[in-house]
Amino acid sequence: MTNAETIKLYTAQTQIVLDVIERDGVSRVKREYIQKKYGDETWVFGQAYAFFAEHAPKYVSRPDGAESGIWCFCDWRLAIAGAGCVLIELEVPRDQVVLFDSRIWNRMLNLNYVGSSEKDEQAFEQRIANMGLKSSAEAFSTAFYPTVKREILQSWQRLFDSAANCPEKYLQAGLWELRKEWIVSVRQPE
Repeated sequence: MTNAETIKLYTAQTQIVLDVIERDGVSRVKREYIQKKYGDETWVFGQAYAFFAEHAPKYVSRPDGAESGIWCFCDWRLAIAGAGCVLIELEVPRDQVVLFDSRIWNRMLNLNYVGSSEKDEQAFEQRIANMGLKSSAEAFSTAFYPTVKREILQSWQRLFDSAANCPEKYLQAGLWELRKEWIVSVRQPE
């Protein structure tokens, strides 16, 4: 039952994760799992994941063994359970959750600048276009634009303030671990 001290969240996970939780009482993500999941594309997602891992501990303490976040949603329909995954309903203590706007997280996953406004984002895009960059992602794939890359990474700090005015349909959560006692139900995707 959700109360002021907990939040109901949903996540899609594989049976292997459930087995680990059953055996150990907890599951935490290691970087090697991300590499295995995304293969050659890891470097792209890895930028945002590494940023989260570096900065989220300022908001929620990271337990030993947790190297990356576990992504959850307030709306079960957004926790897309792919092949071999199950949908897990959780009741998590609020002090274990980093809430944020999924639209900002998606911009980060695409290596985009996160502006303070649409006008700010357009001005940034125009500025890098004037520098000859087709997209902000190019700043990550070459060593020639360290200032642009640094500015993009600094803009990502806005992720951690984004939940305050975020519509619930876009609210996403990052956890450091999944604990057995947080699981309310497990079901197959519809």
